[in-house]
Amino acid sequence: QAGARARGRARSTVARETRANGKADELAPLEQRVDLRVGRVLSAKRHEDAEKLYIEEIDLGEPEGPRTILSGLVPYMSAEDIEGKSVIVFANLKARKLAGIPSHGMILAASDASHENVELLVAPEGAVVGERVRFGESDEPQAEPQTPN
Repeated sequence: QAGARARGRARSTVARETRANGKADELAPLEQRVDLRVGRVLSAKRHEDAEKLYIEEIDLGEPEGPRTILSGLVPYMSAEDIEGKSVIVFANLKARKLAGIPSHGMILAASDASHENVELLVAPEGAVVGERVRFGESDEPQAEPQTPN
């Protein structure tokens, strides 16, 4: 995947993706391809048909209202551990059905090497719902993210 090859090149370096025909396509810098936003988890409930999935309603401050996002966090934390948290959401992913329900983004979490300890990436205190997570220096202008990919 191009994202894996581009890892660690978040500054203004342009990554390249090699297609099957051997030609390279230039990709926009990471900060333009990734739209990470602060979201507040309004609710989290277990999916009736998938033992590892939560169905979360997350407020990203969008006029359309909260997004439905599914996550495989059931083995690692309770719904109560997720509800009310200010989390970081990968917001420009194409909607994808998980166990029959469209998921409109991804909550970011981190784990140890064994994947036994998993924690949500939470926004710093005072972060505003819908605020975009910035790359680089805080006073540098940041380009608008690409549309869902």
